[in-house]
Parts: sequence; C-alpha cells; structure tokens
Amino acid sequence: MDRIGDGKRVLLFNNSLSGGAGKSILSLASAMRGVGTDCRIVIYENRIDYSIPDGIPITILENATDSQRVGYELEKWLEKEGDFDMLISNSSPSNKILSKISHRNIWHCVRSAETKSFSGFLSGMRKRWRYAKYRRLYDGKRLITVSRGLERFIVEELGATPAEIRAIYNVFDFDEIEKLSAINDPEIPTGEYLIHVGRYDLKHKRHDILLQAYLESGVDMDLILLGEGRDREKIASLIEEMGLEKRVKMAGFKKNPYPWLKNARLLVFSSDFEGFARVLLESLYLGTPAVSTNCPTGPDEILTGDLSRFLVPVGDSRMLAKKMTEALESYPEIDRERFIHFSPEKIASSYLKLLE
Repeated sequence: MDRIGDGKRVLLFNNSLSGGAGKSILSLASAMRGVGTDCRIVIYENRIDYSIPDGIPITILENATDSQRVGYELEKWLEKEGDFDMLISNSSPSNKILSKISHRNIWHCVRSAETKSFSGFLSGMRKRWRYAKYRRLYDGKRLITVSRGLERFIVEELGATPAEIRAIYNVFDFDEIEKLSAINDPEIPTGEYLIHVGRYDLKHKRHDILLQAYLESGVDMDLILLGEGRDREKIASLIEEMGLEKRVKMAGFKKNPYPWLKNARLLVFSSDFEGFARVLLESLYLGTPAVSTNCPTGPDEILTGDLSRFLVPVGDSRMLAKKMTEALESYPEIDRERFIHFSPEKIASSYLKLLE
C-alpha cells in the first residue's frame, strides 16, 4: 500500500541535535519516515543530546569550521547524495547558511521568537537593531513557524515580509513519550515535588521569577530544576540568597525527562518568550498539571479552554504563585482530544503539503 511520502526526499539541516530543537528535529524525521519519506538529517556540530531512533540517517559535516565552510561542505554533500524535494533549516544559524544554497524548495523553520529582554539607556536601540536583523533574515524567505503566535509575531511585530509563511506545530510521538515515562529513574525524589524543565538561562527562562513565585507560594514541596546552561552558577547563587538551597534541587539535564515530569505534582513554566513550549504539552499528556506565563508565543495555544486560567502575565511572580497553589488544590480534567493536532501523521502530512 502506498504511503503519502513514498518517493519524496527531505533534508532537515541544523547546527546540532541539542535542546528542544534537537528533540523536535528527531521527532519530525521519525514522523516523515513513518509516512514513507526518505528523510535525512545533516548537522555541522558534533552535539547530539538524544538517542537516535532506528532508521534515521544522520550526517555530521566534520570539516565545517565556519559558516562559509559549512555551506561549501553542505553543497558537496548534496551533490554526492542526489536531489532532494525539500530542504529545511531549523535554527537562525542554519537558516543563514541554507539561504545561500541554490535549491528550488527551501524552507526555514523558525522555532523561537528570538526576542531578548533589554535594559539600560540603549535598550530601545538594541531592540530595534535586533528586530531589523531578523527582518532581514526572514524577508523573502519561505518560513515554517511552530506556533500561530510565532507566525503573527514575525509578520505583525517584526514587520517581516516572507515569501510564504505557514504555522505547523512540532511533532509529538505520544506513544514514545508514554513508553519513556514508564522507565524507572532512581534519582527521582520519592516525595512530592514541583518541576521546571528548561535550560539554565535567566533572560529567557526567568528562573528568578520562578524562584520568587515558589517562595511566595508557601508550597512545602521541593522544586526540581531540570536543565543545563550558561547561568547555572547564577541560578545557584539566587537559590542560596533566597535561603532555598534545601528545597530547590538543580538536577541537571536529563536525556529522558519524562519519568520526572510524570511523577511531578505540577510543572511551572516562567519564560519571557518561547517558540512553542513543548514541555507544557508533554506534561499535560502525562497527566501532570501545568501553569505558565502567557509569553509570546506558544503557551496560549496549549493551555486552552478551562486550562487558560492557569496562564499568568509575564514577569508576575505574585500571580504565578497564586496559580501554583490553585493548580495544586484543583485542576480541570485534561481532555485527550487536545493532543490529536500534534500526532506524527498529521504533522508529517502538513510538511508534505509544502511540496504541492
């Protein structure tokens, strides 16, 4: 029986397979191959945070030492491997490189709003400069965004004019998530705990707001921080300054965070900005309630209906604390219908429509 992707060849290109983007790329590759597509992954940094699913070919451009060399090595690889129906980049660095490659069907997947919080006398100028930089990157390109909010941000706030723009959600392999969540991890605390999952990045993930909300909430359960990143020491210092070192545990990065998510009483998300915030959906699927800042973009497309009352304004630790206690007392039933839109078959089909 023919499958919708039979005979189609797709390349997913990125700098690495790390962080949330790495997980999303691997999930998409699995989904594409599941519908018959010959989907390959090419990266140019030897950073792979996750186990590679069976049957997904991955190439590392070992000789790529700078962006110009990456482009040259990629073109050499493409010439050797033959024609692809579609090339897709998956981060700002890979977007810049792929935009210089000659091919009839290139799409750039935008996974983050790429915004930053600026302060000081030149904050307005720095923000305008950053917006202008990303307008130039997106103008005239074919873009895929991982949420509708991100699509609106690029067109309405950045003022970019892409040649085409489509919102296609990340792939979620819920069967795999369920299977991984059942694996025993002896490091998981035996008592009740709250959890935050995300890299240690204060400007983006706002661990300062998270810790302040946790302190204000008066919740007597421990708080577990899963992740890794450049601000590890700064976050550890904040924890000590607040007198929370006995209650807040920095557990580091976990290749399999799902048992930790499943066993938590509550996921707390405190970001100033996101692309989609996939961990919110993963948490809900595993039956763990979630509260989140209503950051652009993503959370308001996940916490919908009755769950929308657990969205709080960005930077508001007092309201986040209030919603944490409310969620622990009573949380609406999580309707499984909300997950249908993120199935591998549905998302793979949406990508293949880009070939029509």
